[in-house]
Amino acid sequence: MIIVADLGRMKAYRITRDELQPGTSPAFEDIADVDLENQHSRVSDRVTDKAGRFGHGPGGIAVGERHNEESEAEEQQLQAIAGKINEVASNGDGSIHLAAPRTMLRRLLEALNPSVRQRVHRDLPLNLVKAPKLELLERFQIA
Repeated sequence: MIIVADLGRMKAYRITRDELQPGTSPAFEDIADVDLENQHSRVSDRVTDKAGRFGHGPGGIAVGERHNEESEAEEQQLQAIAGKINEVASNGDGSIHLAAPRTMLRRLLEALNPSVRQRVHRDLPLNLVKAPKLELLERFQIA
């Protein structure tokens, strides 16, 4: 199984081979293509309240600033992706090849269920969500 992910999308493929014709290329079976609601966007796109954008009162102190909002949104998105990967991987068996951007790969692996994490045969710190299927075979060195 090949799984590619970033903070907004996760794709999973099952690789099948024709036993009668071993010289042919492997076939891809789409298992999942999940486009999560992208919370990892600009704060101004997610928040409609204008409080905190301008100073209020004496000294210009802003009301209700959210200093950690972007990192919290990123963590929620990461947990949602990990949940989808756990869901897809629980319906299959065999090894898993996982690719995700370098900035999130280790945290994503840590967020996976231990049983799924043990099946990860190879992980690549690359964003391959938009990569063609044949490039995935090359990157993971699957012949």
